[in-house]
Amino acid sequence: MSSINILNIIVQNPEAHFTDPFKFEIVFECLSELKKEIEWKMIYIGSADDEKYDQILDTLEIGPLELGSMKFVFDANAPDYKKIPEGEILGVTAILLCCSYNNQEFFRCGYYLNNIYDNEEMNLNQPQNVQIDHVIRSILADKPRITKFNIDWDNEVKDIPQFKNNNGNFMFSDGKMDSEKFKYLAGNKVDNPFNENHI
Repeated sequence: MSSINILNIIVQNPEAHFTDPFKFEIVFECLSELKKEIEWKMIYIGSADDEKYDQILDTLEIGPLELGSMKFVFDANAPDYKKIPEGEILGVTAILLCCSYNNQEFFRCGYYLNNIYDNEEMNLNQPQNVQIDHVIRSILADKPRITKFNIDWDNEVKDIPQFKNNNGNFMFSDGKMDSEKFKYLAGNKVDNPFNENHI
């Protein structure tokens, strides 16, 4: 049985400029007292093909934890676009929220996001070099990809287990997502994805 249950995550700014911070409101409950902190990590996927371009935007430790529910806002600065391959700044990518305890990841949630220019002319006739001041992002806020892992809540693991797929594969295992598929998914609303029947 998991000691932590993630009840909901709300993307507070699903539409924003590329350079704006990311803001996620996270609600969880602690089902058993934990002596150590849980660690949250926010990761921006710079390239679906090569995780060396992934950027850890921030980490946050919370605890020790007592029984009950808790809500907090996890925010982080935008990624450094200069560290992203220029051909992959625009288009669909993803951002991950990962949570671990005792060096073991037990929860992972990924959101697709689409980076485009803020005007139609630039989208139709893209400049040779990316004009980052004109790039906006749209997060597919109601369709996260959620995975839970069974861990040993009582014992610490010295060597962090490696996730079987890299971050890009976690989000793009069924192929890259283009802007048209992104728009299609954005037009289909779903119930709260954190309900058990959606995970």
